[in-house]
Amino acid sequence: MMLKQTILYITIFFIGFSSLLSAQEKETESQPKIVVKALAKADAILLRWGVTDKYAWKHGNQYGYIIERTTVLRDGKPLANPEKIILSGDTIKPKPLEEWRTYVQDNEMAAVAAQAIYGESFQVNNEGDNQLLKIFYESEELDRRFGFSMFAIDRDFEVAQYAGLGYVDTNVKENEKYLYNIKSAIPTKKIEIEPSGIFINIKDREELPKPADFFGYFYQNAFVLVWEYDQLKPYYTAYNLERSENGKDFTKINNVPITKLADTPYTGVSYTDSIPQYGKKYWYRIKGTSFFNETSPPSDPAVLIGFKEIKSEPLFTSSNIISENKVELQWSFAEDEQWKLKKYELLRAETAIGPYKIVIDSIAPDQKKVTYSPLSDINYFKLKAVGKNQDYKKSPPAMVQPIDSIPPKKPQGLEGTVDTLGVVTLKWSKNAELDLKGYNILRAYRKDQEFTKLNKANLIKESFIDSIDMTSFDKEVYYHIVAEDNRYNESLRSDTLILIKPDRIPPTSPVFKTYEIKKNKVSLSWINSSVEDWKSTIVYRKEAKDSISQPWQKIFETSIDTVTSFIDGKVNPGKKYNYTLITIDQGGLESEPTPPILINMPGALLQPGIKGLYATVDREQKFIQLTWRFTNRNAVEIQVYRKTKETPFILYKRLDPNDNRWIDQKLITNTSYTYAFKATFNDGSISEWEEIEVKY
Repeated sequence: MMLKQTILYITIFFIGFSSLLSAQEKETESQPKIVVKALAKADAILLRWGVTDKYAWKHGNQYGYIIERTTVLRDGKPLANPEKIILSGDTIKPKPLEEWRTYVQDNEMAAVAAQAIYGESFQVNNEGDNQLLKIFYESEELDRRFGFSMFAIDRDFEVAQYAGLGYVDTNVKENEKYLYNIKSAIPTKKIEIEPSGIFINIKDREELPKPADFFGYFYQNAFVLVWEYDQLKPYYTAYNLERSENGKDFTKINNVPITKLADTPYTGVSYTDSIPQYGKKYWYRIKGTSFFNETSPPSDPAVLIGFKEIKSEPLFTSSNIISENKVELQWSFAEDEQWKLKKYELLRAETAIGPYKIVIDSIAPDQKKVTYSPLSDINYFKLKAVGKNQDYKKSPPAMVQPIDSIPPKKPQGLEGTVDTLGVVTLKWSKNAELDLKGYNILRAYRKDQEFTKLNKANLIKESFIDSIDMTSFDKEVYYHIVAEDNRYNESLRSDTLILIKPDRIPPTSPVFKTYEIKKNKVSLSWINSSVEDWKSTIVYRKEAKDSISQPWQKIFETSIDTVTSFIDGKVNPGKKYNYTLITIDQGGLESEPTPPILINMPGALLQPGIKGLYATVDREQKFIQLTWRFTNRNAVEIQVYRKTKETPFILYKRLDPNDNRWIDQKLITNTSYTYAFKATFNDGSISEWEEIEVKY
């Protein structure tokens, strides 16, 4: 069958029922499946289905589909033996080619579907191509046939029935509910397709939603109508746009249904309509078309008026400086567009690129000059011509600079550093003057010396790198900066910055004076370095178990020269520690470390004992159970002492240090016992004493 129309090959992603198939196909790439939708009407159930794979569609056209209906509920009650019938009788396939011939003459979607199913060719001529390319073209052709077929039947339910993918069940009853199963009749050796079903009765009628977020606006001499598409995609495959001149009588203006042909990141769709008559009010609304050719309720109308846009822009013709603070601006505008104007607005900015702010509003449309004040050092103006329908055109910017005899403000925030090589880095805060030309750097080596300008051209950035002689006897260097504007007005000099040259000779070392051990703490005292530029003294400590690899740890630092002592309380009994001192001068140079001193801390007399001692009394079994916690690895044993009110403590039991439970069965009824625990260690020390009283 050859159609008059030629279907061109374009790469698009079809939206609608076919998009549901595409999404399902992505989820079930391993096995094709059937996707089904249904609609309940007063006297029928409408079924519409499709497949997620092009090969499933191809074989489905050949072998068809089977519709199995099972009556599950009657009068709201489940049937003990559900009634199952085959609605389709034989398989459902696309109608024979002869039945399409008359139908396609009046239905474009039918023509597309018929060409996809029965057409001789759906691709460009590829004669002479090699066999591999022919296989590729055949696969491409099947993609196009499948895509165009799904697109066409999405737009017309009757076309879906002709294509063997739609069915109307009229043998339905109001008091029954049915389970429809759509199955493929394709032999499984060719392809396996997962069936699909839907549970429905004629009471399950659903109101179609009203199209949402419909609005319009005037743009470039046309009306642009926009509405939400993706949100209602499960309901509608296309839309019709209607227009009215009185808000009551609407007429469809689109020749073909409006649909979204491209898969884009935007959820809406738009339509552009030419303006029949400028200055006249028009009402627009849309109606959606469902998979089953149903029409939605109309959207809320959008009311629009077309108007002629301003095409000319105003142009400044002169700017007359009246005083240091006031200017008169004059402009011109095309006379043939004067009737479109509503007003002018004068805009001003500090720079040519803006941002611009309105400084004078509502200038009359027949006015051609205006006076503005106060002026800044530099001013940029634009004139905005506003049309009667809020469209506008802006003039190019015009710069106005009044007479300037005011110098820039005194620069602030001058600071800098000098490194050991004599490289000086200066920086300062930026001046706010708009007509600022730059900065000049001045230097001297003595307070009473005349300052010398260092830079030839004005500095634009707020930084400067200088190099000074480190071999001179001057210990300091002095700097000023001066700001200069475009009229060569100079500011006052900045505050003087005094930088001290770095000292290359390290300071002498401090000296330990005394040390003392008090209550498990080490008290140190020393004599500070005698250098003039002393900055701080630092105390370092390390454990004396490995003098080579053990790192020194800074434990104290003072920048107060009267502080010459320190007490170290973070030491452990039985450990040996080395201490040393260093001095840092104002230039950051460090002295040699003081010869270290070694301090041997005495061991602890009492070590931590057992914890969590707890007693449980069992008078029926006649025993007392004691439990505790103890984790010291250096313990030799745990000693248990016992006493009563009449007898003193005696060593009662020796236990392994890893034990945490012990039972005493040598008991006398109605007696109070006191138990005491202590541990002994391999260095001869003992733990703290822990007691508990138990009444038995």
